[in-house]
Amino acid sequence: MRNFTLAMCAACVIALTSCSMNNGSSTSSLPYGLGQTAAGLHHGIGWTPINSAGMKPPKAHLVRQVRPPQRMQRGGNYASEFRSSVGVFGYSPKPNKDNDPPVCSPPGSRYNVNGIAADTRGNLIVPGSSKPGGDAGTWFVSVYQGAAQPMICGALLGAIPVTTGQPVDAAAINAATGSIAVSEINFTTKEGEIVICTLATMSCGAPITNPDIRGYSAGVAMDASGNCWLSTARKVTNGIPAGFRLIYWPGCTGSGMVATGTKQGSYGGLFIDKAGNLGAFDAFNSKLHVYSGCNPACHEVGVFKLAGQSFYGNLNGAGGQLTVGDVSNGSVDVYRYDLSNFMLRFSFNNGLNRSRIVESGIVSPSL
Repeated sequence: MRNFTLAMCAACVIALTSCSMNNGSSTSSLPYGLGQTAAGLHHGIGWTPINSAGMKPPKAHLVRQVRPPQRMQRGGNYASEFRSSVGVFGYSPKPNKDNDPPVCSPPGSRYNVNGIAADTRGNLIVPGSSKPGGDAGTWFVSVYQGAAQPMICGALLGAIPVTTGQPVDAAAINAATGSIAVSEINFTTKEGEIVICTLATMSCGAPITNPDIRGYSAGVAMDASGNCWLSTARKVTNGIPAGFRLIYWPGCTGSGMVATGTKQGSYGGLFIDKAGNLGAFDAFNSKLHVYSGCNPACHEVGVFKLAGQSFYGNLNGAGGQLTVGDVSNGSVDVYRYDLSNFMLRFSFNNGLNRSRIVESGIVSPSL
């Protein structure tokens, strides 16, 4: 992670701070802006054409470039870039096997975006900064409508200020009406923690932490019963996060406890599958570990090699497709999620730029 006053990448949030990336070498979440150039946010009501951000897809795709998904098509695909003046891109609801370009960007997209999330209703959750530098006071968790058609790049439901740290990732069952668990890197301690935010109050509660957290945070997961998990680095040396520690909070409250039995070497995003297993990205080693339990004892039920360094992703509503960001290759990778037959199905990168650090790829609605 970089200096806390600079934005980091991917793990690049403050929460994932100081990661340095060279030709796909290991990185970690970065905080703040990391010196990216900004073309200015395009605040619009409804659709924001990709060209308004200066993105020019191949000529063969120009005619389809700003066409929004048709009504009655459910869901969509999203990708986030950390070093981008737009931050989040929306793709057609159909599986993007043809590598079609993005069709929109949510209005008021943020800078310095690490993990993005979608809930079971298709609402999009974007932690990020309103300014390129990511100064304190500019961090928000923005929620975009997904329940109405079309379910992509919908209206902004609200931007919740985050005042205690740099938000990195988020998880919710229904972000419009319920709790949103947000992982963040505390502005003072530079260590990971969780805050619970709601649109109803337009605010976040006091940080939820644990004395064994000694590094930046990455992914957060919350199940339907309101239990929370946080992926953190075990330590940070000279701004570089290393190792992995998983923290569990029953009811997402109290001091929590360290989950035991994990086998991965680095931190990353988290998700929960249909069987209640916890998926944990071992980002620097390009692997996915799947654990049962983790409340707090974990039992590994699967480990899979990924195409590149992947920090954040999620499962589709049916639970059989895993969509992830691929920092190494600057793409979104889509896998068949099956513990007995896990495999890469396809990737897409149209409209994305590897140098801007593709941190997250997700599908909406999520499981």
